[in-house]
Amino acid sequence: MKFRKYGLVVALIAVITLAVAGCSKEPLAATVNGKPITIAEVDKQLDQALKVSGQHSQIFNGSQGEQLKNLYRAQLLDRLINIKLMMQEAEKRGITVTDKDIDAKLKQLMKQLNIKGDKQLNEVLKQNGLTKEQMRDQLRQGLIIDKLGDQITKNVKVTDKEVEDYYNTHKSEFATKDQIHAAHILLQTESEANKVLQQLHNGADFAALAKQYNPDSTKNTGGDLSWVDKDQLDPAFAEAAWNMQPGQISSQPVKTKFGYHIIKLIGKKPGVQKTFEEAKAEVKDKLLKQKKDEVWQKWFDGIKKKADIKIYLTTPKTKTPPSPGTTQGGTAPNPNK
Repeated sequence: MKFRKYGLVVALIAVITLAVAGCSKEPLAATVNGKPITIAEVDKQLDQALKVSGQHSQIFNGSQGEQLKNLYRAQLLDRLINIKLMMQEAEKRGITVTDKDIDAKLKQLMKQLNIKGDKQLNEVLKQNGLTKEQMRDQLRQGLIIDKLGDQITKNVKVTDKEVEDYYNTHKSEFATKDQIHAAHILLQTESEANKVLQQLHNGADFAALAKQYNPDSTKNTGGDLSWVDKDQLDPAFAEAAWNMQPGQISSQPVKTKFGYHIIKLIGKKPGVQKTFEEAKAEVKDKLLKQKKDEVWQKWFDGIKKKADIKIYLTTPKTKTPPSPGTTQGGTAPNPNK
């Protein structure tokens, strides 16, 4: 399984506070090396995840809803356990981040999410029931886990031979196919198509006729099909379009299983195979990330196996669905993606 870099994964609107509640008498969901995770924390994360995903707590009504809630709880608890383990390991190693680091990450995420200024940021946080302090705490955790990952994978290397071997056995990954950008007017009979074609020869507007006649959604785009790989098009349509010049309209209707097309070619791009030198940096980065992912996951599985983890929530035996508002479920996020 592949993972993205954890600090970058944390979407600003999906920030969830993970601070341990101070009252030890609260019902426990789990303990991790003696440190508590309360049921209240799990439910707080679940509520926040529902808000972010646009779902409502009503999905947990009834007996089936209760089962679903338990499934989500179990998955989110596992995620909390994973994060607590990583933060404990980072603390052992003396890993910290500064307010300046958090400010820089916040600025980066605001740009990523097109949030302009503190006013808009505060609106987004308010909509999701969050405070700026909670958001900054989550960013701090993400940055610390990034640094932890850098330490764990610092000795991972990729050789030139590995890069060259990968390129030679995966050349298709570094090639683009022939592409076509065309528009069409689709009619059901040849006689109809010929009548429309004559209107075009007489100066009628192609987009207007596409809007009038097309039975599909392309009538709203003037018949525009956008860029598409040539081999994804009907062979007859693709061959006719490929043999045209940009701006040209087909001289006769082209028959496919969909009907009769009048084609207007907007552009075409022959496929290109990247040379090894052109692809070298991309291949090296890909292999480095794969290796770091493997090293990180092996390391994390090891510390989790040795950890003293006690779970008090009943874990459902059925398959866990994707957690609302998350993409990584209960698996440890890899900080090297």
